Amino acid sequence: MKNLSRTELRRVLMEEVLNASEMAQFSESKSGKAVKKAGAKIMTAGKSIRDIAEDQTGKMRSTLGSLSEFVYKMGSALERMDHLEEGETVAESLPSVQELKKLYKEIQSLEKKWEYI
Repeated sequence: MKNLSRTELRRVLMEEVLNASEMAQFSESKSGKAVKKAGAKIMTAGKSIRDIAEDQTGKMRSTLGSLSEFVYKMGSALERMDHLEEGETVAESLPSVQELKKLYKEIQSLEKKWEYI
């Protein structure tokens, strides 16, 4: 193994620090670890909502199913922030805007009052 001079070692270390994204640095910090732990709890909440959805019928069942998937994806993105495959990003693993809009419309339809003729 080649011995590095102090200057060469400093240059190599600086390259590593500069190449690490802010997200990668955060995920290794104490706060990042707390966020990952919270993400795991959010995933558990998504699973709980899915279990509740299975006891429901009709629109409520499908809406709770969509909600549970949305919540689970959010938690998973946070929990996995430092376990991404090469080329994968945290932003890509978050629920999409379209999923949020769909969920919003589903919830709105549940809030409508029944109108009798």
